Amino acid sequence: MSHTLEIVPYEITTGSTIRHSTLCEEQTVLEIDAQSVRTSSGDQEFVYPREQLALDLSVGRFEVVS
Repeated sequence: MSHTLEIVPYEITTGSTIRHSTLCEEQTVLEIDAQSVRTSSGDQEFVYPREQLALDLSVGRFEVVS
């Protein structure tokens, strides 16, 4: 089970911050497992399929803040 998600040139790990490009909403990565990535923003939690988040990052729907 990998606890990182690599999208060249970025590597996302637990604690990384990503931002939705359209909504400008920042989310903190809480957990990465083989199937999904769990994030939070304020009091909301989101679960993304790992492959979908990788695609969204590669096409610019999300950007890595830190």
